[in-house]
Amino acid sequence: MIALTKGRSFVFQLLAVGTLFVFMWTFLLPHEAIAAREVRIPAGTVVILQTITTLTPEELRVGDTVDLMVVSDVVVDEKVVIGAGAKANGEITISRERNFIGIAGKIGLTIKSVQAVDGTMVLLSGRKISEGKDKMVMSIGLSLVCCILFALMKGGEVSLGTDTQIEATVPVMTSVMVQ
Repeated sequence: MIALTKGRSFVFQLLAVGTLFVFMWTFLLPHEAIAAREVRIPAGTVVILQTITTLTPEELRVGDTVDLMVVSDVVVDEKVVIGAGAKANGEITISRERNFIGIAGKIGLTIKSVQAVDGTMVLLSGRKISEGKDKMVMSIGLSLVCCILFALMKGGEVSLGTDTQIEATVPVMTSVMVQ
């Protein structure tokens, strides 16, 4: 009878451990982490970004960093590698305020990088330049023909408004881990 009790106890322990293992596997282990795999984002992959705030030469200088946001998911091999809403950053490369003699304002932005779904910073290549209306010829011409005060005419204002879309590309193949 003692041998029979020991056998049942062993079976009971085996069932308990097995049930615990199944419970942990089903509810506690992060299946996403187990199923994570490497996906390579090919060079030339397009990423559509948009500005989050209005960018103006009056507020920004060359070298300033600006935040951007990804417009839509970037999918490679049926896996999202860069999610919509992901943070990207760029750098102001041109910042010229409008000025007298009809000189127009100008602002230029170079896209630098974006954050992938696993936190990896993916390099990007892209740029956007916007220029106001140039009134220099008109200002100089009217100053010479009519009145010198036309030299005080300013060129057109410029800005990259909120939600301005910018197309960037991934310049080199980059590996990211995805679920």
